[in-house]
Amino acid sequence: MKNSYRILGTSLLTLGLVGCFEVPDQDHLVTAAGIVPGVDCQKPPLVALASTALPREFGITVWNLYKGQRKNWREGLNEYAKSQDLVLLQESATRPEMLQWLRAGDFQWQQLQAFTQGGVSFGVMTVAKTPQAFVCGVRSPEPLLRIPKSGLVSLYPLQGDPDGVLVVNLHAVNFELGMATFREQLNDLTALIHRHQGPVILGGDFNTWSDKREFWLNKLVGELGLQEAIPVPDLRRTAFGRPLDPLYYRNLDLVEVSSPATDASDHNPIMARFSAQAITP
Repeated sequence: MKNSYRILGTSLLTLGLVGCFEVPDQDHLVTAAGIVPGVDCQKPPLVALASTALPREFGITVWNLYKGQRKNWREGLNEYAKSQDLVLLQESATRPEMLQWLRAGDFQWQQLQAFTQGGVSFGVMTVAKTPQAFVCGVRSPEPLLRIPKSGLVSLYPLQGDPDGVLVVNLHAVNFELGMATFREQLNDLTALIHRHQGPVILGGDFNTWSDKREFWLNKLVGELGLQEAIPVPDLRRTAFGRPLDPLYYRNLDLVEVSSPATDASDHNPIMARFSAQAITP
């Protein structure tokens, strides 16, 4: 059973949503093998077991793709994401061109289906060259518009670290007068970070456009022991002078980070390289 909504009003035009869209009544993951039921985020494996692992030094791109509405979005993916080991996308859309790009790169990928329109699924998508050991997702409806934002939590084996790297890909709720849903969404998605002993990456579009949001997020990442990878020069998209697309990490060494300018989306990507830390016996 799915719930259908009619999109009306100029405020939704900025989201690229015109007409009817459907919100699944349960969490579903869209994968190369088809649509599968979501997994409970409270029941991760104890260790990251898989046949292959991310290399000890790996590259990552975090990018809001603007639903692929720019003509050159595919060229942007080829330039900023194709050679990376991990790609965290927000506002991804499973149109035929996107699926073709994923197949051509022989990627492993999962998208948490926030909503569908015209047979196309929209939501956050985590792409990798290595199979994940575990993946789950959380959807959070916008309080005013009721359009869900989504987040994915994935665990990947990592060469040189027995615990693997926990990767959280987030598109935070935006249209809210207060802070309650924003805090709840972040708490739900970061709960596993508190329990994970190994490396962590937390990235995405956090919609941190206010002092209150930025202050609360800084407090949360401090409690989680995360550091921020800040590019210089910093060309990430901002709102009221605040970057919207942070990238945080823990128990990893930052090798490099950049935010190249592009017109392939309304956000610039953030690109980084990390390396596993030496394990002390």
